[in-house]
Amino acid sequence: MKSITLLCIVSVCLFIIGCSDDGPTDPKDKKGKLVVKSIPPGARIFLMGNDTGKNTPDSLVDLNPGVYDLFLLLQYYDTAFFSANVVENLTTTKEIILSDALPSVNITLNYTISYGGDSVDSVKFNYTLNQDVLLDSIIIKRPVSTVRDTTEKNTFNSQLFSYEDQSGNPVTYYLPTTGSGRNFYPRIEDTTYFIDFYGRKAHGSGTLFHLSFSQEL
Repeated sequence: MKSITLLCIVSVCLFIIGCSDDGPTDPKDKKGKLVVKSIPPGARIFLMGNDTGKNTPDSLVDLNPGVYDLFLLLQYYDTAFFSANVVENLTTTKEIILSDALPSVNITLNYTISYGGDSVDSVKFNYTLNQDVLLDSIIIKRPVSTVRDTTEKNTFNSQLFSYEDQSGNPVTYYLPTTGSGRNFYPRIEDTTYFIDFYGRKAHGSGTLFHLSFSQEL
């Protein structure tokens, strides 16, 4: 009798164990996690063409295992396309370096000469930009006579110089600068001005630039 009872208990236990093994599992146990970072941060994350509403760095959770196509959007940077393989029960991390979409800084330099007749001729420079810049300084080596020159440094301490006004028209800047106490430079014939611009991009990667010009008058 005791043998029969023991056998029944063992059978019931085996039945319960079998039912436990065959029962449904939590679907989240088969999900994966994707962490997306970018340099610089703040890029919008798109997953399979859909806006996730998240910006880097951030996590995408409860993803089915598999390969996903993504891209990142950030103003002034090229769109970054990439793929990520999400693995069950694991965290996959992708760090993307974004490429600056802005061109190199370019400055177009021109000048006008005013002929003074019996008085001294004068020259005034003007320049335009191809993008917003943070200007650090402009150094001008200008002739004082045919045998002597002087070097002037205009310091701006990373001041913003916009290349367009609010109407979208190019902004023209002048040398001598406003507030320098003069409206022109004396023109000395057959001499050369040397002008150097130092600064960095105002947007995107903020790349430093140094542009040099020489202008014979």
